[in-house]
Amino acid sequence: MPRRTHKKSRNGCVECKRRHVKCDERRPVCSNCVASERQCHFVGPAPTASSARASPSTSHEFASASPATSSPAQHVPSAPCGSTQDPPVNMLHVELLHNVFVESSNWINAGEILSTTSFPDMLKVGLEAPYLLNLVLATSALNLSITRPDRRDFYRNHATQLQTHALKNFNNLSPHFDQETCIPIFLFASILGLHLLCDTLVFREGSFESFLDRFVQYLRLHLGIRTILAEGRWEYLRETKLKPLLTFGERLPDMDSDFGPVCGALYELIQGSEKDEARLKAYRLTVQALHVVMTALDSENGKLDALVAWPVMISPEYVDLVASHQGEALVILAYYGALIHPSRDLWVFQDGGRFLIESVTQFLGPSWNEWLEWPRKALT
Repeated sequence: MPRRTHKKSRNGCVECKRRHVKCDERRPVCSNCVASERQCHFVGPAPTASSARASPSTSHEFASASPATSSPAQHVPSAPCGSTQDPPVNMLHVELLHNVFVESSNWINAGEILSTTSFPDMLKVGLEAPYLLNLVLATSALNLSITRPDRRDFYRNHATQLQTHALKNFNNLSPHFDQETCIPIFLFASILGLHLLCDTLVFREGSFESFLDRFVQYLRLHLGIRTILAEGRWEYLRETKLKPLLTFGERLPDMDSDFGPVCGALYELIQGSEKDEARLKAYRLTVQALHVVMTALDSENGKLDALVAWPVMISPEYVDLVASHQGEALVILAYYGALIHPSRDLWVFQDGGRFLIESVTQFLGPSWNEWLEWPRKALT
């Protein structure tokens, strides 16, 4: 009787089969699930050592994934349930999740998000998109680094580590905006903007020039994420539970509306000093965005939504002008500081508004006093 041989399963793990990608069938976790940090699960028994030797391609794929291991038969099985080798629960991450979903009074607009999306739903989205879950935990740690100043460095370090990991995951996956990814990408962009703005404004180190470099980096990174959203299909989001979160942008004044008295006076000064048409256009769009935020602050209860809207509306050309330390661009930044300053009780901003106004005033010197008169009044 001929000897029976075990045929290698071609189905792969459940997750790879669901995503319609080729699985290397490495157990207990295949390479695809390791890279995307997904839960790996196989149906059916693992291939035997003899079957692994009979399949040269299997041996090659496994060796390339782990050079120290020559075949699946040599893989050390995971510890049984309840073993002392099981990793302990990461209590810090539990604390950070608790801060996000339970202590909602510490989180601006968290109540609005949770009123439309349940905790299990949000957690499910995060588990399916590890970059989002890492960023949520990072921003929670950033919040605690401010609200618990006695452990400021501890939480700040973890915030930085988790944010770096989130960005790395997002960049490695290069997700496209579609029906499956629209929710995590939208939440990722929104939370990342909040995180970077807070981290730049509150945790200032070095000179004002160093701060400007970090602020420009924040704006450019945020612009990159916005590009993905702008190219996406927004009708997907309008059909999800996040629809209520999109209504704020629809309530903002038209960008083509006339300037109010404050922004009108500022733009007249800019027109009198700037003759380059391209720069003048960038300044006009940016001052219009200031007027939109001012109008929203007068009519909206959600201060945070209005204040974080301005960095979203500015143009890449204006960011370049800030990077080159153009006086008019920095004056506009001081005006933004004047809008932030009344909200210094919010953990996101702290004394960031005062810092912008005073730093720009000192950096530009007395010759710009007329330009900075309105922002400086916000400090009195």
